[in-house]
Amino acid sequence: MIERVIDTVQNFFSTTLNKQGTVIGIRKEDDLWRVQIEVAEDVEYMRKRARDDLMAIYEVGVTSNFEVLDFERKSMRPRDNTFNT
Repeated sequence: MIERVIDTVQNFFSTTLNKQGTVIGIRKEDDLWRVQIEVAEDVEYMRKRARDDLMAIYEVGVTSNFEVLDFERKSMRPRDNTFNT
């Protein structure tokens, strides 16, 4: 079941937002799955200044029917920085 939730989130980001991501966390809250996914953000400002890509962590809500209910960006960091800043 967890694999299907992960596939749902990765497919949503890939097809809807045109972003590839890596699931870094998942938990069940009542009838809702909460999934954290890390994706590279395409930020024009950073690209123009030859800076590193930014990595964003999103939290995604997935229903028991494997539908994405909501998503929210929780944090961003430079790709080479392993800590949230």
